[in-house]
Amino acid sequence: MTADEEFSAMFERHYADIERFLYRRAPDLSVADLAAEVFLVAWRRWEPMPDSRRLPWLYVVARNVLSNEVRGQQRYRRLTDRVAAHSPPPVQADHADEVSERQTVAVAFDRLGEADREVLRLVAWERLSSAEAARVLGCSTAAFTMRLARARWRLRAALARTADTAPPHAPAPPPPAAIPTMTSTSGEIR
Repeated sequence: MTADEEFSAMFERHYADIERFLYRRAPDLSVADLAAEVFLVAWRRWEPMPDSRRLPWLYVVARNVLSNEVRGQQRYRRLTDRVAAHSPPPVQADHADEVSERQTVAVAFDRLGEADREVLRLVAWERLSSAEAARVLGCSTAAFTMRLARARWRLRAALARTADTAPPHAPAPPPPAAIPTMTSTSGEIR
């Protein structure tokens, strides 16, 4: 197989994995453009390697491409904030109606640090083994296993905190004794 054929086969095999990897981390960004950039970098730095190492290597490239994009977005936001400081503040909608039970896990997940979220994403979303995920993060398998255990513990604690502070969905109706009754002028209850 030539290098071009090897790269084409790798592209077809892993493109969907890279798209999912990027979408789960940045659904509001142009995932197709980011995935294209990942494979452009992969093409420029292409060297044959065992199949078992290709996907983790592509995830490392994807993380770097995503980091560059996020830094660019942050620079853009800072510039926008400076411009917005000279204009009236925008009206913000009330998002209280969006709270539901389905968001409990998302809220708890968001309370975790980025390192914990990334460890959990690699195992739960990308379905990497501990050894593969350790390669993506550039650490030993033992260090990754410890990070994963700590991230799971922190997620359980965040879920408990989220469940304790979640507001009820609807106020309970008042008890029957608290409902006022009307009386007529003669003292009869109507």
